[in-house]
Amino acid sequence: MKYQTQNQSQTIAAYFKAATILFGAFILGIINLGIVVLVLFILDILPLVVFDQELTIYLVLGSIALLAIMTFTGDAVFKKLVSKAKKDMSFAKKLAAYRQGKLIQAVTLEASALVALVFLMLTLHIAFVVVAALSLIQMIRVFPKKMELIEMLDLSFTDQQKLNNPDYIIE
Repeated sequence: MKYQTQNQSQTIAAYFKAATILFGAFILGIINLGIVVLVLFILDILPLVVFDQELTIYLVLGSIALLAIMTFTGDAVFKKLVSKAKKDMSFAKKLAAYRQGKLIQAVTLEASALVALVFLMLTLHIAFVVVAALSLIQMIRVFPKKMELIEMLDLSFTDQQKLNNPDYIIE
């Protein structure tokens, strides 16, 4: 089996496969933690600590604020990277900037979901399930798509042809 190193070229098919695997891992991580929380709830282990219920509203508001901040931050960083990349970078650099921006979007949304699930384990308030689900939905929404890549980076016709050729080697 041949492993990819930093200096080796990558094909378009491998580029999208790697993006799918990375995004899938982020999404499955949230789902797995959700399953763990569900099992702990069924086993009557949750909540993990005795928590003053009057303070729960602050955790809910903080979790919602974190989701909003993380969504905004991820989108802003993505747009900045993409706008910088589409000016005059090579095709490979454009693809790298797109992937980097998408990963930042995924990581920021995953952080929001993880915090919501931790708060859920502490308080068992349904609002945290909603916040975690919204984060997960946002992660699915920002999943890398070929058409979005073409539009966001204003790819030329020749670059679009390269993108549509799975065997094209990204240099």
